[in-house]
Amino acid sequence: MRQNIKPVYIKPYHFVGHIQNPFDSFSLPIIPFSFVMEGEALVEVDNQNYYLSPGQLLMVPENHTIVPKYVTECKGYHGFFRLDFLKDASYQVLRQSKPILQSFWFDDAVFMAALLKRMCAAYEDKDYKFLQSSLDLILGQLRPGDRVTAVPEKFLQLVFEKDKTPLTVSEYADILNVTPNYLNKAVKNRTHRTAIDWIEIARINIAKKLLKDPAVSIADISTLVGLPDQSYFSRFFKKKTGQTPSEFRNEL
Repeated sequence: MRQNIKPVYIKPYHFVGHIQNPFDSFSLPIIPFSFVMEGEALVEVDNQNYYLSPGQLLMVPENHTIVPKYVTECKGYHGFFRLDFLKDASYQVLRQSKPILQSFWFDDAVFMAALLKRMCAAYEDKDYKFLQSSLDLILGQLRPGDRVTAVPEKFLQLVFEKDKTPLTVSEYADILNVTPNYLNKAVKNRTHRTAIDWIEIARINIAKKLLKDPAVSIADISTLVGLPDQSYFSRFFKKKTGQTPSEFRNEL
């Protein structure tokens, strides 16, 4: 398997609009990374959610299941490398069992974006020596354990927990032992999106996934997304997607 995978890969990306459908998951013997310059993304790694905002880089260890779950107006760079491509594979961050999410601020973020842009050009030119040196530089700046599991991250983990019906803001606030007002402010400050926005995104994700299964009735789906009134659920779904649940299902 490893022989068939490129030793290194890096490209710019630019997702326009809002992509709310869960993507296909993947797990490979590579170390993927992504740096966000604009927009936001929510990525699930081994059932743990990671929210990326501008200036943040996510690096995932080998053979971890990755599911990009939500992306909006997102611009940045992504790629991967194999351990045997590196000049030095002894960095402590490469021995971590969990992903590393690290923030780069101000000049550091500008430098990181410029470096990754140069790496893209080097990849096209097959300048592997430069890519090796650049990866050494990036790995030397990453620190294990930098990710802080604060209230917003815990909230996102709960909201997008697999096979769980989304709750209300008040219910999540009770679980996290904070007030609904504090939860809303904390989530908005961290993600520039309210708590209810994320709950609604989760409801739509679940609904779209379930609508692909004709054996699940729309009435059951409305209950499973936490909106047991089928009429209200249909109005909610059409407001968010431009289609009723039946119209969405019929186009599949």
